[in-house]
Formats: sequence, structure tokens, C-alpha cells
Amino acid sequence: MARRCAQGVSPEEETQRLAEASKAVATGLKERAALATGDAQAVLKATALMASDRGLIKSATKLVAGGTCAESAIWEAADAVATQLTALGGYMAERAGDVLDVRARIVAELRGVPAPGIPDSDQPFILAAVDLAPADTATLDPAKVLALVTSDGGPQSHTAIIARSLGLPAIVAAPDTTELADGDYVFVDGIDGLVITDPSAAEEHLAATYANREVLPDFTGTGELSDGYRVPLLSNVGSGEDAQLAAGLPAPRAWDCCAPSSASWARKRNRPTKSRFPHTALFLRPSAARKWWFAPWMPAPISRRHS
Repeated sequence: MARRCAQGVSPEEETQRLAEASKAVATGLKERAALATGDAQAVLKATALMASDRGLIKSATKLVAGGTCAESAIWEAADAVATQLTALGGYMAERAGDVLDVRARIVAELRGVPAPGIPDSDQPFILAAVDLAPADTATLDPAKVLALVTSDGGPQSHTAIIARSLGLPAIVAAPDTTELADGDYVFVDGIDGLVITDPSAAEEHLAATYANREVLPDFTGTGELSDGYRVPLLSNVGSGEDAQLAAGLPAPRAWDCCAPSSASWARKRNRPTKSRFPHTALFLRPSAARKWWFAPWMPAPISRRHS
């Protein structure tokens, strides 16, 4: 139920509070973006734009004009937008969580309390949550956060995108994540999409091997296989500015890159398709060979062992 404005507070004053809170959140996100790079920076900039979205603020302002307080107004307006995005499905549905994150930040600003964020820890840990706000995921420290597991989200959610860019093992859409408790000892398998509590010695060995793996070099912008064969990179462009960037520098983003099918590669190189190219499409980064890169995007089970 919508909360009404406090007695003696005019709709104009509430509208001003809402505008100032929205601006403060957008400014804070832009400041974070200025300190970030790559995918994280792009996500933070997009979230900052959402915080000051005219349509969202206009809808909330209409509710304020009807006597609803600023907190309830932005809550209801954002909920309506998120519901519409969810109904669209696919990529748009995964943006609903971003809208709800912006809503939470604006409400926190209105109330003068800290915005929800990532827990702090002196020790490295695996982060489990229903979902993660893009603004928080973008500033994760891979030295502290070893892996991500969420009950919601999908392959195009900002959690998944940023996890890939940071090199973090991540499993999304694992509905049993909410059954995990703070302090649980778990093993995250990005290939098979498993979260295993009370891991065995063999699984502990696998985790240690992964932690001590040789770090692959950063992507140089050149599509090239290990034997030196050059593979053309294709870029997804939506404007003239994007086309200019794609034609020169910097290198395309990971999810904008695609490759010919394995069959076409085999025909060009006169090699067997099945043995040489088992995948029909790969994201063309050296890190594509890393174990975590191929994390499945199906609901992931959580296996519990009992002594």
C-alpha cells in the first residue's frame, strides 16, 4: 500500500526530494564508472542513465502529485517498469533486476541510509545471492570474491557479463542457492553447473589446481588460433559511432564477437569437423579455454553431502 506524504509536506517538496535523490544516485554511479574499465564501466554508465531516466522519474512524479510520498512513488513506478520488462522476456527481462537495483538505491538515498551492497570480508569467499546489482558486481575484487552463484539471472544479465570480464567462475539460475547458509563450505563447478557443499578431497584438489593455473594473456584484439590461423572477428554495431570503433580500436567486447561455424572452418582448412572443432561457435578470447567460461545457463543443482 502506498504511503502518503507526511502532514505539512507538499507534493512540490516531495518532487524536489525525488529529483535530488535520483541525481545523487546517478552521480555516484558515474563516479564508480570513472574508476572502472571495460565491461564494468559500460554497465555502470548504463545503470547511471537508468537512475535518471525521464520516464521513470516522470511516472514517480505523477504519483507524488497524487499525494504519495517520494519513497513509495519511486517504488511503485520502478515496479511497473520492471514488470513490463519481465513480460518482454529474454534480454529485456534480465534488465528488470537493474531497474529494481536503481529503485533500492534511490529509496536508500531518500531515507539517508547506505545502499545495499556486497558484504565485506577479510578472507576470500564465494558470493551467493538471489541476484547481484550491476553496480556492485562491477566493483567486485577477484582477489576476494572467488566465484558467484545466484538463484536468478541469465547469460545476458550484468552479473554474468561482468563475471566473464573479471574471470570469475559464475553459475546463475541456480534456484537452490537460497538454501545455502553463511559460512557453508562449497565447491563451484562451472563446467557441469554444480554447487557442492562439503566437497571431497578430490574436489578440493581441483579447486587448488584452478587457483594455481597459468593466467592467460589479455585479448589483443586479433582473432587467432593456437597454431597461428587467423579468424575474422565480427562486431555487433548499432550506430555510426559503433561502426567507427569496430573498424579501428578498441577491440570488440566479448559478447559482440562470433566465429564461423566449425564446419566452415573445417572446409577452409580441410580438417575433420568433429575432432578439430567440437563447438559450433565460441567467444573469441584466449580465456575461452578457461574452465569457467563454458558455465551452463541451465538451472544448476546444489548437491549436499551428509556424513
